Amino acid sequence: QSPIPNPHESIKKFNFSFFKYLKLIKHKLKRKKFNYFLIINCKMKAFICIIFLHQIFNIYLQGVDKLVFLYTHFRHGARAPLQVNDSFIDKMGETWKNPEELTGVGQRMHYLLGRRNRIRYINDGKTFLSTQFDPHEILIYSSNINRTMVSVSSQLQGFYPQDNQIGEKLTDAQIKIAYPQVNVNYEEINNSISALGDSALPYQMTLAPVRMVNDNDRKMRVYDIQECVEERDDIKKKNAETVPELIEYVKKFNEKYKTSFDKYLQDSNGEYDVFELYDICDAFLSNYWDDRKMSDFKDKTGLNFTELNEDCFELTKNYFFYCFHGDEEKALAHVDSSALMRELIYFMKRRMDTDITPENEDSNYKDYSRPKMLMRSGHDSTVTADLLLLIKALGLNAKEKYSFPRYASQLAIEVRTYKSITSSSTYGDFYVVCYLDDKQLFNVTADKFIDDLESEIWSDSKVNEFCGFDEISIEEEKSDKAKTAYKVLMSVFICLAAIFLATTIFLAYKLSKLNKPKPPIEPNYDINKAENTDISIKNN
Repeated sequence: QSPIPNPHESIKKFNFSFFKYLKLIKHKLKRKKFNYFLIINCKMKAFICIIFLHQIFNIYLQGVDKLVFLYTHFRHGARAPLQVNDSFIDKMGETWKNPEELTGVGQRMHYLLGRRNRIRYINDGKTFLSTQFDPHEILIYSSNINRTMVSVSSQLQGFYPQDNQIGEKLTDAQIKIAYPQVNVNYEEINNSISALGDSALPYQMTLAPVRMVNDNDRKMRVYDIQECVEERDDIKKKNAETVPELIEYVKKFNEKYKTSFDKYLQDSNGEYDVFELYDICDAFLSNYWDDRKMSDFKDKTGLNFTELNEDCFELTKNYFFYCFHGDEEKALAHVDSSALMRELIYFMKRRMDTDITPENEDSNYKDYSRPKMLMRSGHDSTVTADLLLLIKALGLNAKEKYSFPRYASQLAIEVRTYKSITSSSTYGDFYVVCYLDDKQLFNVTADKFIDDLESEIWSDSKVNEFCGFDEISIEEEKSDKAKTAYKVLMSVFICLAAIFLATTIFLAYKLSKLNKPKPPIEPNYDINKAENTDISIKNN
């Protein structure tokens, strides 16, 4: 079948349909009052057992359903509002010390998400990942924003929890040398050292490195499309004015809430546009998910906050779905996610290639370029871009499949295999299942996933052209770096060669001077004396 079904789901469907069929036969036999019904009923039960065992045997022959690679891209948890005034007061009249930052609620959201992922993907080292953090297994990225960095840190605390005591331990000899270079001989610190015991960190906690995606990172510089500013704003403005679905939704939202908002905001200058509504909803959602009462807003509007919460999430969904990505080409989704998806495919292939040759599996896993899991901590805009690019690439019905990533929502792409590992070089034994939170979005073969996605994602040159970046691709940049490194090495080599040659010539000259034969020593001969002698001879 295509897409490949999960074998566990297949057997459930098989058992349900088969037992339903047998129940129908049994009912008909009862109506006919068949004399040997009891005998036939026993035979049917035996037949059911045989069929059931046969199905189990087929699953065994195919091999246990195995997780090969995992990609998770999650939104940060609940946060403070994006906009506050100079007194740090938001549109709901609430005061925030740290606008835009992750709240305590957001931290707990991700901690619990980490605990859930540990159960699903670690399970005491029996499922997929090692019980303790292994830097060869997981590659972790975060956008260069505080709330996403704190979110992934909170999630990792749940993924590798302190109560499991799985962190590093020190020997007695190591404890004696585990001191910084400054003086720490203070009573408070000595008490901490005693409390640590043989644990490297309190409660034997585990730490994991998180790579920051910053504005200067050419490979991931279009993350959250922060640099593609002019094109992004032009597309948002154009879509807000031209996309019928968005215009209609904003109109309905105004009809329902404009009067109430006017009472509180004291603004009656016509309908609110989608950008103004987004700002209002952003402030409301931040307060609602921090359990703030918003008493003044509640008293003046009389709104049902539970209903407004759902409507504001729906407005935010439409804002990103149509305002950011309302164009048919989904240009901003391509700009935002093409680099991410290209890297996802690269690591997928690396892991599947490793599993195709299981005799080298253990050694190949110990390789930083073949992680089992790729984690990304991002935003509603980045997760939405991933979703829309996948939906467009695979030809899915967006209206049926799309849902908005709320706080701490997680997009998970699992690469699995349920057949016996073969030596084939193709990926026919693998399939890809995608989830948004607990909802399965699609289940396709790995070949289809890779082919469709590779044909859809934009090249670096196309992204550069669209955003007006320098016309240099990642591959070209790598090539330029390699050329620069080669030039530096050649320069060093030439300098060393010149020094060596000059030294050789100098030494050769010195040796030639030392080995040159000296002229013979002539007897002392006084020319004046000789001339006088000659004159004396003549006179004589």
